[in-house]
Amino acid sequence: MARPARIEFEGAFYHVMNQGNRREDIFLDTRDREKFYEIVGNIESRYGINVYVFVLMSNHYHILLETPHANLSRAIQRLNGDYALYFSRRHKQPGRLFQGRYKAMLVEKDVYLLELSRYIHLNPFRAGLTRKPEEYKWSSLPAYVTGKAHFPFTLHWEWIVSRFGKRKNSATGGYLEFVREGMKDENNPGLKAAGKWILGSDGWVKAVLKRWGNFSSKELSGVKPFRKNISINTLEECVCKEFDVKREALEAPVYNNIARQAILFLAVNHGGMTLKEVSQKYGVRSYFSVSKAVSRFRQRLVKDHKLQNNSRKYCLMSRCDLYFNT
Repeated sequence: MARPARIEFEGAFYHVMNQGNRREDIFLDTRDREKFYEIVGNIESRYGINVYVFVLMSNHYHILLETPHANLSRAIQRLNGDYALYFSRRHKQPGRLFQGRYKAMLVEKDVYLLELSRYIHLNPFRAGLTRKPEEYKWSSLPAYVTGKAHFPFTLHWEWIVSRFGKRKNSATGGYLEFVREGMKDENNPGLKAAGKWILGSDGWVKAVLKRWGNFSSKELSGVKPFRKNISINTLEECVCKEFDVKREALEAPVYNNIARQAILFLAVNHGGMTLKEVSQKYGVRSYFSVSKAVSRFRQRLVKDHKLQNNSRKYCLMSRCDLYFNT
């Protein structure tokens, strides 16, 4: 049976899981777990992922994350690859660390994110590792309860906790009570997922499948990676409006020209243009220079919260996503 390809788009949420080969341990001590945290921080900086929930068990991990830049495969392949290399070198254990390809369940945020966060946080309790899930050290739940997260990456816990109120103390207490209620049963929201890997309401699942093509098998293994390209004229119009510049400014090789960086980034990532085509169109000296400009803009998106959150300068992603959906 063909394995399902990943459906990736900007702002998608995924429940990512992977376990050790032959179900053997992938975390042997504190140092291993802290190294895993460090690598998560590295991929956050490099790929701009947002981590919402996680738990590290002895032989597997769970991460609930968002991909603002439609790059799940690259991010998780780097995470697994870097950690496997570290583990092999430190413990002198050659060979495969993980059992195989990681699992990634696409999740509808507003409907299932909350329930899925509870399921992940209850993994240590259901495995008999703790009587109180909030006391399990290698989980995001203690940070949810205390409101203090000391990790080499940002834990985006606010949206989930805010479902239980505006006041911090009552909201965190409400979320913990919600998690504890799940200790009474074995509810796994993933069992409701279409084809075992798309979890959402019927309408949302149908919209996702319609957007990415036709599916022939029960397991949806006919899915193929697909991203609709946006016309370069639309992208240029979007950039000019967002940064209040004229079309000519996009070709001006001025130092730190953010609008120019933006159009280069979008042309490559959303316009379907090659580095060569972009360099020729916008008068960039070399393909390498285009690549560097794209990388600088991507890094700026990760670090510049004003650029991300301001409604007029949300790095063009929300505006372009509107075009993307038409």
